[in-house]
Amino acid sequence: MAKPGRNDLCPCGSGKKYKKCCEGTERAAATFTRAERMSAYVKLERFIEEQLGPEDDAALDEFWGAYVDQDIDLDEHDDALSTNTYDVWFSFDRPLDDGTLAVDRFLETGPALTAGERAFLQAMRASSLRLYEVMDAVPGASLTLRDVLEDDLVTVNERSGSRTIDRHEWLAARVNPRGPSGGPEMEAGVLHVPRLLHQSVREQLSAAREAYLREHPGAGVQGFYKTLPPFFHEVWVGSIIHPVVPELQTTDGEPLVITRVTFEVTDAAALKKALDGAGQRGIERGGDSAWTWSGNNQAGKPVVFGSLQLEGGALVVECHSVQRGERGRALVEELAGVAIRHRATTHEDAGRLIQERLRQHRKDAAAGRSVEEKSSGDQLPRHVMEELALDHYAQHYRAWLDEPVPALDGATPRAAAKRLESRPKVVELLHGLEGLYQGALRLGQPAYDPSWMWAELGLAESKAPTHPPPLAHERLADLLPGVGELARRVAERVRGQAGFDVASTVVTEKALRLDLDVQRFLREPERDEDVLFTALPLLVNHELHRRKVFWVDESLAYMLDQTDADLPASEIRLPFPAFAVVFTDRQILSLAERLIAGNPALPLSGQLLRVLTVYATEELEPSRSLGLTFALDALGPDLPYLSVHKVPLGERPPLDGYFTRMAGTAEPPIEVGARDPLRGLLRVAINAILYATGAGVEPELRTAPVTEPRPRAGALRVEAPRYSSDGVYFLSGAIEISRVRRMQDLERNSTGRGLLHRFLVRGHWRRAAANWSDQRARWVQPYWKGPDMAAVIERAYKLKP
Repeated sequence: MAKPGRNDLCPCGSGKKYKKCCEGTERAAATFTRAERMSAYVKLERFIEEQLGPEDDAALDEFWGAYVDQDIDLDEHDDALSTNTYDVWFSFDRPLDDGTLAVDRFLETGPALTAGERAFLQAMRASSLRLYEVMDAVPGASLTLRDVLEDDLVTVNERSGSRTIDRHEWLAARVNPRGPSGGPEMEAGVLHVPRLLHQSVREQLSAAREAYLREHPGAGVQGFYKTLPPFFHEVWVGSIIHPVVPELQTTDGEPLVITRVTFEVTDAAALKKALDGAGQRGIERGGDSAWTWSGNNQAGKPVVFGSLQLEGGALVVECHSVQRGERGRALVEELAGVAIRHRATTHEDAGRLIQERLRQHRKDAAAGRSVEEKSSGDQLPRHVMEELALDHYAQHYRAWLDEPVPALDGATPRAAAKRLESRPKVVELLHGLEGLYQGALRLGQPAYDPSWMWAELGLAESKAPTHPPPLAHERLADLLPGVGELARRVAERVRGQAGFDVASTVVTEKALRLDLDVQRFLREPERDEDVLFTALPLLVNHELHRRKVFWVDESLAYMLDQTDADLPASEIRLPFPAFAVVFTDRQILSLAERLIAGNPALPLSGQLLRVLTVYATEELEPSRSLGLTFALDALGPDLPYLSVHKVPLGERPPLDGYFTRMAGTAEPPIEVGARDPLRGLLRVAINAILYATGAGVEPELRTAPVTEPRPRAGALRVEAPRYSSDGVYFLSGAIEISRVRRMQDLERNSTGRGLLHRFLVRGHWRRAAANWSDQRARWVQPYWKGPDMAAVIERAYKLKP
């Protein structure tokens, strides 16, 4: 939008000329501090209390609207959020009786202000509460917001919110274009809009915006947005009082109402005999005194209609709709006759029950209590729960792509993605699924990554990256002042010492603790010894052996994950005593995200990662072992999270040896599931090392692209360079990514997994024969043995051509 002339109406909607209103605000805003921002609020609040009390009281009723007379019990956090939203609206948006704003009257007749205080108030006057979608987050640094109605993008400096707000959430937020940090910031009063209300809220706002501009020609959109805080507040409060739940229906389209029909039993033996003989009517015994009632729904699909329970002289028939309850009553009365007498029928709204549970969940979360407490004996082992949940999600989402979706006007996501006019709705649905994934990560629940759907629906970015992003050793050197230079000095000194062997020397943590240079470094103020000795061995050894890095292609990463690491660990040979392996594909990153999910002590827990770097070292004392340090990074101001593991290089396969050591017993290895993230990460990292050193592998050397200088460490906004500054050995996949994705497709269906197990021969490692000149291991990559894969996929999903 073009900048207004000095004599034009100010775009903020004040009705004043630009030169007498907001001109120069951006320039002046650079001078105000956080202290001046706070003092300006305090002076403005005191002025309103003393001069505008009656109008303030009247505006409060207007602000609460439909909820003004309701007794609403908000917790401390929500009450403060509501109050902040109201105060800012009354001060900077709502016209007083004479048409002016409270802030205008304060600036004209209030107490003396510093230049910074005045600049802040003028910037706030020019702001408005708008609806944003969170497009990206750099944890601890920033949020990238998209204006839902205007489609503009803005990146705001935000330390805490960027850790707790998920991508693709919708927020009603007020963005100050130039806050105390020097960049855009969100002001007080950020209101979340529930996902189920997104479409309704957008439609209402779009219609209201169009009507406002029609009724106020030439006014500009800013005036419209000044009217919206009460609307956003009502949406937000309503979602707390009456949590939004989807319209619940049975598979026959009937409202989901829990219906219980109770009968008095006069002849238990006759009743049991009648129900046991009703198999043709869909009633089957499920226990000593329990039966299930099933049949085909209106679409001809088999479903369970209800359950029957005989207990204490009463028979209770429970169904999930009023209609099924009536049919169940009629069926039981027909079968049992005089053996029963109807006593009562009750109905319970399932939606209301869910709302009550959501309200209790919010209260418990605010109080720091667990929502559900179960004894350990009532719970399945975590890895079993995760296996079951991820299996369910995989099948559900794969089927969802080809099922009619009401939000897409009855079209399937696959069909809607092919039409230009409906594609944005598909994108919004996928964003919602990604938000559910990140939410599950935060809670430590089984989390299924739906990112594969972008490629499946033809919506993924077509251009693959040509170089990895900044790696953990670069980021640690940037974020820990002086550590990178210390690592270089130590590495250079070790390299020049007698006994240094380029083929075997590595520096241990014990040796570093005795190093005089390191001890002097620790004596400097603000040095964290624990952080230093987690990062320093990695940095020193990486420098010591000339920063060797292998970057694994997406398709190769999948094939390595389909390869058994069953070679005796003693056969593992590292290409260098210390080097790094890099993964940037979503499949491997999601394993890393699940590894640290649900641990609030870790800043990166629940965040979406950008890169996983695995640092490998070969250690000979006290026995030969492979040191693996997984460095997880979201490329924000937080340090990469380092997870250290030692794999014994004995005669057992490496994973067996590792988990046996973890268990602390000789046999058996500790129990983990097939989808256990640590098992997956160890397997793919070890296989990548074996591949990099395998016979016939010739990695492609890629030099670092030219990038802009890195920003100063410690700055609030950390806009990391796009690429690593290191050259890398690129390990490319031998199979086209399209074929890999078809294999992945089969894994999302129980029938498909059986066919995959039948026709895909897993990769494995072949030891060299004694008389071969090249004694390196050979990778026998996974290969397809059977019919055409497209026919197998069609068979698995029963798709029509």
